[in-house]
Amino acid sequence: MVQTRGFDCPAPGRELIAMPPESFLERQEHVQNLSRFSQRLAGALSQSALGPDQLRSALSAALSGECVQCGIRITGEELIELSQPAETAESNPKIARLRQGYCARNQCDSYYYRLTFRTHPDLDWTRLLSRADSVEEAQPQPTAVADETKKTTPGMGRRRLVARLLVALAVVSLLLLVRQWYRGGRIPLIREPENFQVDHLAPDRQVPQ
Repeated sequence: MVQTRGFDCPAPGRELIAMPPESFLERQEHVQNLSRFSQRLAGALSQSALGPDQLRSALSAALSGECVQCGIRITGEELIELSQPAETAESNPKIARLRQGYCARNQCDSYYYRLTFRTHPDLDWTRLLSRADSVEEAQPQPTAVADETKKTTPGMGRRRLVARLLVALAVVSLLLLVRQWYRGGRIPLIREPENFQVDHLAPDRQVPQ
């Protein structure tokens, strides 16, 4: 979205100097997407011919961000710093919170940041943002990956369930087998219970004392 800033009318008696209005681009990004956006933007900036000092100066002058709720501001350098790997001890608490997907201001529950890209002779924001957005479009969306995973895994899930049921059945059968063994019960094809018969002696066949 391109916007134009106007200028206040000068006080009576002062000369009016014609100055072109400042033009800039604005876009909103979810606070949880700022790190990924900064990585894509840093990748696009790395393809420019600007040196590190010149690029840092241009970003400081032309790029900034602001929380739409609390109004806290972040500089262009801080935004690009999000693209770097996290350090063990983060020196900038604002960057630490943004890296975790929270507003830079503690206790602010805002979800969006307004990013401002001011006109700069060394930065073609239209081309840079288009290049950064093209990188995002080329990456697979999480929902698409999840749907594809769901399509390819139902059969595997059923096989795993059947395997678990077979293992459980084998364990139960083994426990029953051990129980029968210790109780002397019948075990098919292994052991049949022994039937003992008691021979009762008749009175006339009693053993003499």
